[in-house]
Amino acid sequence: MGNEVLAHQVQSLYIDTVSVEVKGTDEDARFEPAVVNVSPGDILQFVVREGRHTVTAYHPDNRRPLRMPGSVESFDSGLLTSGDVWFLTISHTGVYDYYCLPHERMGHAGRIIAGAVEAKPDYPDEGIPPAVLRILK
Repeated sequence: MGNEVLAHQVQSLYIDTVSVEVKGTDEDARFEPAVVNVSPGDILQFVVREGRHTVTAYHPDNRRPLRMPGSVESFDSGLLTSGDVWFLTISHTGVYDYYCLPHERMGHAGRIIAGAVEAKPDYPDEGIPPAVLRILK
């Protein structure tokens, strides 16, 4: 077995899967937990318990301000319904803010903190609903 294969196998042993439940149908729509701490390389599993939701990055590709590391690609789960599970791998250190498109105005948002983040980022608040800012601050 080559060193490269062995290194990959050892690295794989330290990857975690972190579960986030997606709940609610209207004003009670929420991610639980709203803030998760992971290590780069970990996988987030979003489990939709009820309703119709998305897991969408705050990113210009999604017509929102950038609220994630600038070098990272945007993400969007598309519309998910009760019983669906969607996976997201976080590969880079940083803070990632995301929202549910149908329920954003009601504060349905979350934050992923990946790795050792020294200071909270100074992301723009402009264009972000006040209910979301209350969750992310």
